[in-house]
Amino acid sequence: MEKAALLRSISCSTLACNRFFFRSSNRLSRSPASFSSSVSRSHHRSFGTLTRRSVLRRHWRLLPTSSSIPSTRCFSSLAPKAIATSPEQACPDFVSTEDDFAEKYGFEKVSEQFIQECKSKAVLYKHKKTGAEIMSVSNDDENKVFGVVFRTPPKDSTGIPHILEHSVLCGSRKYPLKEPFVELLKGSLHTFLNAFTYPDRTCYPVASTNTKDFYNLVDVYLDAVFFPKCVEDFQTFQQEGWHYELNNPSEDISYKGVVFNEMKGVYSQPDNILGRTAQQALFPDNTYGVDSGGDPKVIPKLTFEEFKEFHQKYYHPGNARIWFYGDDDPNERLRILSEYLDLFDTSPASRESRVEPQKLFSKPVRIVEKYPAGEGGDLKKKHMVCLNWVLSDKPLDLETELALGFLDHLMLGTPASPLRRILLESGLGEAIVGGGMEDDLLQPQFSIGLKGVSDDDIPKVEELVMSTLKRLAEEGFDSEAVEASMNTIEFSLRENNTGSFPRGLSLMLRSIGKWIYDMDPFEPLKYEKPLMDLKARIAEDGSKAVFSPLIQKYILNNPHCVTVEMQPDPEKASRDEAAEREILKKVKAGMTEEDLAELARATQELRLKQETPDPPEALKSVPSLSLLDIPKEPIHVPTEIGVINDVKVLQHNLFTNDVLYTEIVFDMSSLKQDLLPLVPLFCKQSALLVQLLAIIAQGQNLNHCYSHHLQLILPELNLNFTFLYCLVGSIVPVNFLIVGSQSLMEMGTKELDFVQLNQLIGRKTGGISVYPFTSSVRGKEDPCRHIIVRGKAMAGRAEDLFNLVNCILQEVQFTDQQRFKQFVSQSKARMESRLRGSGHGIAAARMDAKLNTAGWIAEQMGGVSYLEFLQALEKKVDQDWIGISSSLEEIRKSLLSREGCLINMTSEGKNLMNSEKYVSKFLDLLPSSSHVEKTTWNAQLSSENEAILVPTQVNYVGKATNIYDTSYQLKGSAYVISKYISNTWLWDRVRVSGGAYGGFCDFDTHSGVFSFLSYRDPNLLKTLDIYDGTGDFLRQLEMDDDTLTKAIIGTIGDVDSYQLPDAKGYSSLLRYLLGVTEEERQKRREEILTTSLKDFKEFADVIEAAKHKGVVVAVASQDDVDAANKEHPNFFQVKKAL
Repeated sequence: MEKAALLRSISCSTLACNRFFFRSSNRLSRSPASFSSSVSRSHHRSFGTLTRRSVLRRHWRLLPTSSSIPSTRCFSSLAPKAIATSPEQACPDFVSTEDDFAEKYGFEKVSEQFIQECKSKAVLYKHKKTGAEIMSVSNDDENKVFGVVFRTPPKDSTGIPHILEHSVLCGSRKYPLKEPFVELLKGSLHTFLNAFTYPDRTCYPVASTNTKDFYNLVDVYLDAVFFPKCVEDFQTFQQEGWHYELNNPSEDISYKGVVFNEMKGVYSQPDNILGRTAQQALFPDNTYGVDSGGDPKVIPKLTFEEFKEFHQKYYHPGNARIWFYGDDDPNERLRILSEYLDLFDTSPASRESRVEPQKLFSKPVRIVEKYPAGEGGDLKKKHMVCLNWVLSDKPLDLETELALGFLDHLMLGTPASPLRRILLESGLGEAIVGGGMEDDLLQPQFSIGLKGVSDDDIPKVEELVMSTLKRLAEEGFDSEAVEASMNTIEFSLRENNTGSFPRGLSLMLRSIGKWIYDMDPFEPLKYEKPLMDLKARIAEDGSKAVFSPLIQKYILNNPHCVTVEMQPDPEKASRDEAAEREILKKVKAGMTEEDLAELARATQELRLKQETPDPPEALKSVPSLSLLDIPKEPIHVPTEIGVINDVKVLQHNLFTNDVLYTEIVFDMSSLKQDLLPLVPLFCKQSALLVQLLAIIAQGQNLNHCYSHHLQLILPELNLNFTFLYCLVGSIVPVNFLIVGSQSLMEMGTKELDFVQLNQLIGRKTGGISVYPFTSSVRGKEDPCRHIIVRGKAMAGRAEDLFNLVNCILQEVQFTDQQRFKQFVSQSKARMESRLRGSGHGIAAARMDAKLNTAGWIAEQMGGVSYLEFLQALEKKVDQDWIGISSSLEEIRKSLLSREGCLINMTSEGKNLMNSEKYVSKFLDLLPSSSHVEKTTWNAQLSSENEAILVPTQVNYVGKATNIYDTSYQLKGSAYVISKYISNTWLWDRVRVSGGAYGGFCDFDTHSGVFSFLSYRDPNLLKTLDIYDGTGDFLRQLEMDDDTLTKAIIGTIGDVDSYQLPDAKGYSSLLRYLLGVTEEERQKRREEILTTSLKDFKEFADVIEAAKHKGVVVAVASQDDVDAANKEHPNFFQVKKAL
């Protein structure tokens, strides 16, 4: 999948900080449900890919985790602090004992440092026999992290590193089953479990708060990378990489393979094509000039022998960087490692894997590339252009990197940042492309451009970029912008909020960014001194003296520039498919009858292996916990309910390092139904809404990559938002909607223009956002519908925080027609991008809109209906601005009042008490009521099956029904069952056998909607048949006690997902809004822990409702929909979205 973002923040200001500290990571991941929309360099074994605003070019193995996908768009030298409090300084005797222990197990200590920024003791060891390097970081963080990273530079675009990353987790020496990885998903308490591929390295990280579970994960991963079965198993290579498939000699041959189909999805997305084209053009002479994830046109050239040789060459301890972090015994870490490392000798891999720098160009380069476009709309206005630079021919020093990170933040980090603002205000394009500064590879890069550009305006965009950069170099930045940037960055460092993404993993990725290139692994962990030095330089010399030379040297006077122009081509997708068919036709023509019969036999043999369960003795080889290791009670969040000025206030007394988190909730029930589609623009961040809905659609089964993907999206949403299991394991349902506050944050007030307002937020707070929240409520017809304002600040700035929230809500003026039109164009461009990259989310939202009112509301604000609204609104802005402005004002009047308001606060007790007076003042300024009558929203989309056509090479297939309509009464066992279905039946049939990147199900316990979804799926009707076979699968299921125990434990791992204090406070708020009591949480937990095989059998009849009464929505290609309607006449009603 693509890359992710780490810090989840709540404001544009914080987004900027995220851009600074977590630079985009080029990786793909393994896990089964990732969702992407931008260019990613990283690959993983997951359901999909996703990326932030920056160009993400990694591949992820998106796994079911309750953690976040690591996103490293951060400045590699600035890592967040660990949870730990400062440990006692080790006494000499202890140190001596520790050194003796290292010597005993074959390690020598290279260096030891105490990292004040993360309150950790870090020791760098070297394994004497093999040369493996180990970083052992010790502190008080219970969320322990392990990772092993290999340098894996590819020489071509066959995708060897990516396919290998998928394959090594498919069985090993000690764990000889098909996929121990999936068994870990089913039955561990992991807080992170994934693998991902960068352009030059492959990472295998795990995390858990349970020490026994943690060491189990470590052992499985070590055995997988060093002793995988895949190097001896051609069928694993076929399954995960590519193979010819032929069911019958009379039929056509096709390509199948998980990575093959994953990358076909990636190469269907314009932003991804742009990013890959730019990277390869910037680095024509080194490993970055090829695609480590794999080009679908090149992947079938990869042979099994090349695959095996790559593992033998690079997966050696001498080429490894190994990371441990947390509160476990540092000596035990070395003992575990020695058992594996001692089995190897030295190897030249470390020398042979070194990445050579790209020599800088003497003159700029221009590339013109086509991308697949739909036939609708004005194609002349669908061009993209991006300017890209490699900044240096060698890695930069820490001080320069730090300054460039600040510069990136100043230019692009917030809506008020000048380069970003000027490009968007120019009207030359619809949305920003390019990721700004990227420093996760050997040589740093900078990229910026626009999409939605008229072909005539391409030169104007290029000239505007250059002239704006030149002006910034000449004039510098105003002092308020520099102050806001500095405060944003320092706040984020002090807050140290990585969401559900393990802090130790964020540190690992920071350290690896230098360590993998044989540089100091400690340096990226220490930011305090360089940060203070930079502040001192700015104070002494002025910001212009610091930043202007950087713009001149690294951008304006740098000839190593590649300009990429992307041209829309409505015929490209069909041409590519035709070319693939022609290749396969020639392959078949070159085969004899015996060859074809053998291929058909091999196809059936592979499918039989994929669909045959592992024997019980193999399954038992994977270590697991017992139910005795599981707490019998749910995690309790301290909550006090009080009243201030007749408004209920929830307070959570938790340690937050003096940060105050607050949510202010307003009732949305007075809003007129026809104003709903304007809400995302009133408080707009709908760019990620579709993706978000997709993930949320996965509801309870977050363990299977959804949380992983959420964490990717959240940073881009600018929300310090944790999707919590509000009810034991159920994440907020599909119709839970989040949008960020664009009109409110970017329109300005009478006294402040929007630039000044954003700078003030950056200087005084850690971020503010506004978004709608809608959800079904179990047992009630009316949905939960609110607007939530989220904010955070240091406790000493609480008054500023509430004053700014009041300013945003009550003083912002909806008068700037051109800025609003920009919002509409940006939202439309982003929605179109999500439609291609996150089609499963579109399908999920659409199905939910057909099944309940809350789903309909969310779809109006973030689905196909919303895209259609935006397309019409873009023209209407010029025709009826007065009416639109009045509607925005009407939304505000409908929402703002003390009636139905609720305040939620999380911080230390003294801070909560001190903040009450500011809450009281804030509430006094609100109207006592909205003076608007409450309305009833009772609408749903028609229930016919629907196909949404997009130019794509893969499909997203959904089917859903409301099982509460069958009189089903919720039991905790449903969480166990739905997770098990995803991890077994759907994983095996949709992904492993069917070749899709992901297949999963979800049960939204609030609405009763049970849904099936696939991601980057080469099939359509075949996948629906698999969904319909779920009931029979459950009826025929046989399960021993060990398997059932693993299923229960894995579900508890989801329910007890790791949360930082702000997330705990927020989850408590959501439970309050949805009426989930502590008694019900306890009841559901007990039902989970006592789940039996009988519950599975009984659920089979419930799930049959989806087979007979389910609604189907597919986001798919024209050809596949035509074929489906030909096989089953009028099966789909067809809607063209692009």
